[in-house]
Amino acid sequence: MAIVKPIKVRVGNLAGLRAVLDYIKDDRKTQNGALVYFKDLLKGKEYQQMVITKCAFHKDTGRQYAHFVQSFDPRDNVTPELAYKIGQEFIKRYERFQGFQVVMTVHTNEQHMHIHYIVNSVSHENGCKWQSSPEDLKRMRSLSDELCLEYGLSVIEHGRKGHRSYGEYTQTASWKRQLAQDIASSLALSHSRADFMHRMASLGIDADVGKKSVLFTIPAGVYGLQSERKCSNWKLMSYGDFTTENMRNTWNCNAGLARIGRSDMQFLQEVLLELGQLDCPDTPDRYQDMYFRDIPFDGMTKQEIEIALSRKALDTMLEKARQAHERAQAESQQAGLLLATIADTFAEVLRWQEEQPQNIPYSDYYTEYEEENEYEL
Repeated sequence: MAIVKPIKVRVGNLAGLRAVLDYIKDDRKTQNGALVYFKDLLKGKEYQQMVITKCAFHKDTGRQYAHFVQSFDPRDNVTPELAYKIGQEFIKRYERFQGFQVVMTVHTNEQHMHIHYIVNSVSHENGCKWQSSPEDLKRMRSLSDELCLEYGLSVIEHGRKGHRSYGEYTQTASWKRQLAQDIASSLALSHSRADFMHRMASLGIDADVGKKSVLFTIPAGVYGLQSERKCSNWKLMSYGDFTTENMRNTWNCNAGLARIGRSDMQFLQEVLLELGQLDCPDTPDRYQDMYFRDIPFDGMTKQEIEIALSRKALDTMLEKARQAHERAQAESQQAGLLLATIADTFAEVLRWQEEQPQNIPYSDYYTEYEEENEYEL
């Protein structure tokens, strides 16, 4: 596995070109110069020839060179000879190097083997200045991966966002990976922006959540860091979807589940109380033994259990509502019959009263009527 990255080069004078060439050709790093390769240059005259090219086309100002580093994973056990061979093949196959003078060196002084490429900023064929775009960098990385595959080395996939640095791959557990794990855990439990920030603060991490990005500040001592580090959510995208949009969706979902859970559990207790279960247990197996025998609690997560209980409680309450509606309808019908019976009774009293002598008081008629008919309302 190899990672190719450009090194930022400032606008400078020719002294900067000489200095960088001396640095990459250091005998202590290149096995006494055995791991130095020149393209379209003579050994020992590389600096003078690059300057001659610039002066020939009157382009000796501005940036003097381009600098790239190709780093190998120590786990691939790349030898200096293999790295040197890969570097030569890389120069031959990368079409953008055509027409430009290049110095390539392999450094063996670090834990990871790496190659330096210094490219003259002016083409010795047509005098064009070196130009490099993001697409060119993608092509360089693709070519690097092709060569790694050809020589039996591992390959990683590159992404525009969240691309992991070489150091993260070489560490057993990088601090960014640990940060991503803590973010995911806190995000899964939080139901608001403030709740998420509070949970991260409890881990010693400051989370500044903005509209489009999140900046995490990790103090020294956390994750074994020697000094304070800052990291945006965009640099963690290779570990998970930590966009602010996804965070907001997660908070809204968790908040909704919390509201539903609270209302449904209260509903559930009311149902159990109405069923005569005055002592409501707190464990799912007791719920199952008492009432919810058709819910397979074994192997279910806490959230799945809450959802199952919520659905059961809802079904139960809907059934009770249906029964209450039917009772109300029945009572309404019975009330109508009762009112009709009372009306008929009074009508019967009035008819009976009309048949009696008019000098008898109404109260006496009514008492006599009750004694004769003995109606029970």
